Amino acid sequence: MNTSRLLLATCLPFAGVASLAQTTVTFPSDHANHSGQYVDYNYPYSYGVSRILVLYESWDIGVAPGAAISRIGVRQHGVLTAASRSLQLEVRMGYTMRTSTDMLTNYDNNYVGTPQTVFGPALFVLPQLVNTPPGEQVVWLDLTTPFVFQPASGNLLIEWRVIANNNSNSSFNYPLDRANFYSPVTSGTSVGCQHSGGQTATLTSNPTTIGSNWVIALSSAPASSPVGIVVTVGSPLVSGYSLAPVIPGIAPACMGYLQGNLQLFGSTTNTSGYVQWSVPVPNDRLHFNDLTISSQALILDFFSPAGIVVSDGDQVQFGIDPAQTMLYSQGNVNSTTGSLWQNYGLVTLFQ
Repeated sequence: MNTSRLLLATCLPFAGVASLAQTTVTFPSDHANHSGQYVDYNYPYSYGVSRILVLYESWDIGVAPGAAISRIGVRQHGVLTAASRSLQLEVRMGYTMRTSTDMLTNYDNNYVGTPQTVFGPALFVLPQLVNTPPGEQVVWLDLTTPFVFQPASGNLLIEWRVIANNNSNSSFNYPLDRANFYSPVTSGTSVGCQHSGGQTATLTSNPTTIGSNWVIALSSAPASSPVGIVVTVGSPLVSGYSLAPVIPGIAPACMGYLQGNLQLFGSTTNTSGYVQWSVPVPNDRLHFNDLTISSQALILDFFSPAGIVVSDGDQVQFGIDPAQTMLYSQGNVNSTTGSLWQNYGLVTLFQ
């Protein structure tokens, strides 16, 4: 018998289990490799005696259906520090048919069925948060009863009940990472494409979440001049290329940064060389979340080569508000109602 082959066959299933057990996902998923924009000082562990119920929409939880969640983590915000604290804690998990937009203020009415107690009531020690770069240490809670995730059952609810703490049951600061929508904006620099006034026109988008307005503005352009903004949907900026084949005689420093299907929108700059566009973005997650829009402006300038100058390129990726809402109350772990904080954005890790 080939004992080495038998040993390998015996070990492989266990190796697969170990690999799955170490899989970690982050909510919101767009913050897996990005820090949150805000600091959460009080939730879910440091609000004193409290009842905290957080709804996570299942579409943004990267846990495979049927996988067991064995640990829940929250992330330190940067290198902000905090002392270790001890809690008497109970944690429950369950499902809801509610979403982040219509969560109820009555705790129990949000649940579908009976929640599962996954920890405690038991002692839980919050670790000290230190300022060692790069920071963002994860505070893990090991569940005594793993929770099998079934997104078809609804959106996920996690309930933290802090029964007591060693800070005389009062709240304390414990800085955790909290996300807003993630909408990166980048530029393709147009080096040296100066208009007759000696400036280079700059095109800049605001970070944009679906359901709001995409605002893009042109500045430092020729004053009182016709301008066209060229837009391509779903394509990123490219490296600068010569515009001479399409605009003969244009200054060599005036480069193009767009590819794909182009659309043109017109306007006129004001007397300061400024113009702004505002475009509604539908609140449609499937079609507009993470959508990339790239743009560049062409401005008529009679005294520039070929009578035209261009701006730098602009690229924006539309984001989405965290699909998470928190229900919170202080002073009684058995409170029946609490206050809502929609799209709170507590960065949460599941393992």
